[in-house]
Amino acid sequence: MALKVDYVAKETAINLRRNLTLTLATIVTIAVTLACVGAALLARQGVNRSNIQFKGGIQFIVFMNPTASNEQIDAVSRALNSDPQVKSNQYLDHDAAFAEFKEIFFDQPDLTNNVTPADIPTNFKVQLSQADSTVVFSAVEQYKKQPGVMDVKSAAEQVKEQEAAFSKMGAVLIVGAIVIGVAAIVLIINSIRIAMFARRREIEVMKLVGATNWFIRVPFMVEGMIQGLVGAFLGIGIIVGVRNWLLDTLVDTGGVFAGFRLTAADVQNTAVLLMIGGIIVGIIGSAAAASRFLDV
Repeated sequence: MALKVDYVAKETAINLRRNLTLTLATIVTIAVTLACVGAALLARQGVNRSNIQFKGGIQFIVFMNPTASNEQIDAVSRALNSDPQVKSNQYLDHDAAFAEFKEIFFDQPDLTNNVTPADIPTNFKVQLSQADSTVVFSAVEQYKKQPGVMDVKSAAEQVKEQEAAFSKMGAVLIVGAIVIGVAAIVLIINSIRIAMFARRREIEVMKLVGATNWFIRVPFMVEGMIQGLVGAFLGIGIIVGVRNWLLDTLVDTGGVFAGFRLTAADVQNTAVLLMIGGIIVGIIGSAAAASRFLDV
């Protein structure tokens, strides 16, 4: 038997209406699951953006005064190159430092539009041979005393504190998502099996007249896919709501959220992943339920 779109749509609608309460419970469970996954993904992206200056294993940054002379800059460069503790260093001139500044403060156009490259201090990004905190803090104090140096910022406290905090939070969210996700799949399986059991006589007749298992199975799989997709949209709504209403407040509180930033693209990419995840969860659960029923 050939499948027709109108047949699949009609059968799917019947199944969804018949188990409305269980369908709603399944959708909400999927939404919570995917919201946890999305929060974990966005937390990782936010930390990466907030620590953009310290990417690539950079332990500290030596910021020069905007008015530092070429001789003072050269002196710091020579000191870094001759320091046995320094594994590598990279010098960012005004233009490169300004490009990085705009990337960090991408969401504050009023700030970036009123600053010129000359206003941004040049800096040296420094990677040490040893990442031991004692060595890092010793080097920071050493280079703070160099002529022409405005400040030296270490990644040891900011980055490690943020990464540790969000790593724990991400782990909790993922574990929670796995647990709730299993519950969501179980609910989908139960929902589909109840729908198939309620129509068992009809299914028996369809098999007697030559309907294949796939002909019977597809409407139920579409039902699971719809549940997963609707749950994904709700999960995305939760994520967007948290970002729009809560993130700014958390950033303003400082602490580990200081500098935490997310772009609209980050949210959009995560939303696409959540929709795909919702569809996969729905199809897997419904396919498993239909297969078990038809194999009986």
